[in-house]
Amino acid sequence: MLGKKGQSALEYLMTYGWAILIIIIVGGVLYYYGVFSPSKLVGESKIGFSKVQVDTWAVDGANDNVSFIFENRAGKEITITNVTVDTTTTDTAITMPEGAKSAVFESVNCPSIDAGDAYRWDVTVYYTLTGYSGTTLTSSGTLSGTA
Repeated sequence: MLGKKGQSALEYLMTYGWAILIIIIVGGVLYYYGVFSPSKLVGESKIGFSKVQVDTWAVDGANDNVSFIFENRAGKEITITNVTVDTTTTDTAITMPEGAKSAVFESVNCPSIDAGDAYRWDVTVYYTLTGYSGTTLTSSGTLSGTA
């Protein structure tokens, strides 16, 4: 037979033992469902951009590029001369009529990323207005999501 102190100690260990076991089980379930992986919770978003909009984009982590469909809201025909994603610049030559969307995805280089990684990139689109030589304009914003 246990004394009063021994019984008290045993009840203490049993009570807190069950509590710790429940906490471990709940933690395991939360880990299984990805609660501790914030990159899985990030949805795609775009902020900014003015006269040249990023309408749609897709990230290809295997080839380190991002593909865009642009929309011309400049009010005149434009030519996109290059696109910068963070610090990576890709030269292009996309001519778009007023109000048009580019018909196909335009692929540009992006910082190295693996599938499932979260990203947040500053994107700048450099373009010129047809008939106004010498002036390069920009439209910039931020894209974020999961590759």
